[in-house]
Amino acid sequence: MKSQKSSVAFVFLIIVMLACNLPGSGDSPADLPSATVEAPVTIIVIENSPTPAGTDTPSPSATPELPAEIRLTKNSNCRLGPSSNYIIVDQIASGNVFSVVGRNDDNTWWQIVNTTNRECWIFYENAEPNSDLGRLPIKYGPALPGIPGQFYVTDQQCQPGPKKFAVTLSWTAGPDTEGFRLYRDGKQIIELKASKFNYKDINAPYGKNITYELEAYNKNGTSEKVIQIVPACK
Repeated sequence: MKSQKSSVAFVFLIIVMLACNLPGSGDSPADLPSATVEAPVTIIVIENSPTPAGTDTPSPSATPELPAEIRLTKNSNCRLGPSSNYIIVDQIASGNVFSVVGRNDDNTWWQIVNTTNRECWIFYENAEPNSDLGRLPIKYGPALPGIPGQFYVTDQQCQPGPKKFAVTLSWTAGPDTEGFRLYRDGKQIIELKASKFNYKDINAPYGKNITYELEAYNKNGTSEKVIQIVPACK
């Protein structure tokens, strides 16, 4: 009987102890443990969007080149090629403007298209370009005759009594030659065929020095002149 009472007392003691650990009805809200409330977390999601394509900055447009032109500042001969040895194909008044289609290698002649749609050449001192024409292609004229070679005085006949003088000259031909022109003191005295390589001037001036000049010619123009100076017959 005593043992049974002890067991009941032990059970009661345990119940009391447990009851002391439970929140009672008399506890105030301040005595109760508060729940921990965590701050909301904002999650930012970055999606893999394509990188915007770069916008090409438009480059400044190039200034269009002016069409190559010259304005004549003098009345001018327009020649078949870039030299005064070429024949004249047109004569043009000052003030006219023409398209330029070519130049020679040292920029001293401009190739134009004239009013009859023919190409010919103007000397640079007679014209004013509208821009730098150095970009134009270098062009050449048709073949001129070769310069005569070995131009010599081969005989002289001086007669002081009657005051007569005769001079014989000879030469050789260059390529593209159709004939020769012989000048005495700046005036033409004869024109000769390409097969003729000498000439006797029976009317050479007496008592003065004489200058002879010889040039070859063809359909395009003339060669450079070769010169012989003959002392006076006295």
